[in-house]
Amino acid sequence: MPLLTISRYTSSSADFEQGNSGLSTDSMWKEGLRPAAYKTIVPPINDINFRSICANTESRVVFAHIRAASGTPIVHTNNHPFLFGRHTCMHNGVVSNFSVIRRALCARMNDYAYAAILGSTDSEHVFALYMTYLTKENGGDQASWEREYSVNEMAKALHDAVATILNLQQEYLGTKRTPNSLNLCVTDGTKLVAYRLRNHCNQEPPSLYYSTKAGTTLNRKYEDHPDGALVQNDSGRKSRSKHGKHLIVASEPSTYRADDWHLIGREQMLLADEKGGVRIEDIPYDTKWNAEDPTIK
Repeated sequence: MPLLTISRYTSSSADFEQGNSGLSTDSMWKEGLRPAAYKTIVPPINDINFRSICANTESRVVFAHIRAASGTPIVHTNNHPFLFGRHTCMHNGVVSNFSVIRRALCARMNDYAYAAILGSTDSEHVFALYMTYLTKENGGDQASWEREYSVNEMAKALHDAVATILNLQQEYLGTKRTPNSLNLCVTDGTKLVAYRLRNHCNQEPPSLYYSTKAGTTLNRKYEDHPDGALVQNDSGRKSRSKHGKHLIVASEPSTYRADDWHLIGREQMLLADEKGGVRIEDIPYDTKWNAEDPTIK
């Protein structure tokens, strides 16, 4: 069953919660964009609330995730993305042998991150560990979740969380460990890191693409159509050249123009900064993390 969550960034909390004074209802400093999530266990095409929200909502940053449940309960709290203060996180893939390392993984989290876990997925635990590493120099409490961090700090914290998982699997399972698929994406509303990894000597992770052009094709106010279908009357539409800078990261290309999309390589991550800069970097990878896939003979 496909399970859906969308998370969009809005300034409503800062606008109406006395953000500049810090006197919000939860005593947290509120300023700038914050994520607002809608989670449903109803198939999206049948959810009239979701369809209405999508038709009448705008945001500079949107995360959307359709989850194929694989073992953990079908409940709202297990739907991605997961929110920690101003930070939003989602995952496509699986942490292998999660039940074996779960207790040790939780032991590496700070108390605030551990207490914020509401569901039972491997993914939410990964991101609680990510938040532990990201905020460790600022106390790690909920107030530190409201801070902004550089895109380099975000990338390092995400990799540190992955490295911890891989090292724990090596420690607890040895040669019996199996490969993980870790396509991870995190944002704070102004910056983004997308991470693509599978710890196997030659297997590919799930695909992960990015585009800085496809937004014009997806936007109905501009020329063209995602499927390449001809529009009978294109005269009232804006030219692609008038569209502003943007970034789309997706598991698969969502428009017909193949040249608009770029595959993020295996063991690579994309970093997008607050000024619109986008770059690809290699993930620091140790071949000792490679695991064998028992399903391949």
